[in-house]
Amino acid sequence: MFKTFVLAAALTLSGTALASAAWTTGSVNFRDGPGTNYAKLGTIARCVQVEITDQQYGWYRISWNGRWGWVSGRYISADADYCGSNNSGGVYRKPSGY
Repeated sequence: MFKTFVLAAALTLSGTALASAAWTTGSVNFRDGPGTNYAKLGTIARCVQVEITDQQYGWYRISWNGRWGWVSGRYISADADYCGSNNSGGVYRKPSGY
């Protein structure tokens, strides 16, 4: 248990985290860096699965369509049911570990 805690703390302090799945909660700009002052690389539609690899200042670094970029954390949920089959939306859940 203690070793697990130390490893988690070391990963957190180093800024390294394992990738985790998340979904977009709305149409979101895909940017070159963590902020609106960075170039827009594209737009990701609502209910698209992405992989989170890092977090800075409320922005998530993600992998999408084989590219790396950043999206605002306001448009990302860790709830796999957020975009359920009825597409009415689920419960917003902030991705953990970031």
